[in-house]
Amino acid sequence: MRINHNINALNSWRNITMTNMDMSKTLERLSSGLRINRAGDDAAGLAISEKMRGQIKGLEMAVKNAQDAISLIQTAEGALTEVHSILQRMRELAVQASSDTNTDVDRNQIQAELDQLREEIDRIARTTEFNTKKLLDGKLESFRYTPDAKVVTGGNIDIKLGTVSSAASEGTYIIEVGQLSGNVSSAIDVKVTLIKSNGAVTYTITTISAGSVELGGITFKWDSSTFNISQFGGALPLNEVIDSAVVRVEGVYTSNNQLVFQIGSNEG
Repeated sequence: MRINHNINALNSWRNITMTNMDMSKTLERLSSGLRINRAGDDAAGLAISEKMRGQIKGLEMAVKNAQDAISLIQTAEGALTEVHSILQRMRELAVQASSDTNTDVDRNQIQAELDQLREEIDRIARTTEFNTKKLLDGKLESFRYTPDAKVVTGGNIDIKLGTVSSAASEGTYIIEVGQLSGNVSSAIDVKVTLIKSNGAVTYTITTISAGSVELGGITFKWDSSTFNISQFGGALPLNEVIDSAVVRVEGVYTSNNQLVFQIGSNEG
């Protein structure tokens, strides 16, 4: 028996096989755009790249969470903007109704529009939602999202949304204003207690001395027994006599939650 060996051919076949394997790896890298596609390419590099890949995916999801939170806030903001427009219109109607040039029929029509606007505010509060979550009905008082890919202490953001309603609920509300300054001739300590019961609102004023103060264009005037609210243009210093063109407007809530205005003369 005679055995023939072709060592040169075997070496050529081996070299061609290795070249094809290298070409396959090169084509794989070109196709994927990655230098490391498996652990055999670079084991240490693959461990580092996978760690970075996990962080990147977490950051991408954190960005999505932040965008969803922004969308939710923008939805609530749009609803509140509409409520603000309605409140502006209601204020215009209230000022319009204060004129004695209107007849009873005119005031009834104004009141009808005010009632519809109030119902619209309640409807907006009931129906405004994001991903089936009600935003302004008081059920979603707060929610949380994590803006970071890592779970760390203090890494959450809490957002609180209050209740929107056209009528205040029953109870006692206390507003304390200490040492008022600005458009007053001297500092004043004021405490206003509002008690709502069966639709009626009662004001209780506790202050060191009688006087008045202007806040945002509205004058709050009080003495030991009364509390008046006047609308006028300009600031009113303490104990200054109101101009004769100003009309005092007093408002109370009736049992059916309607705001009734009473127009009276100036008392200084």
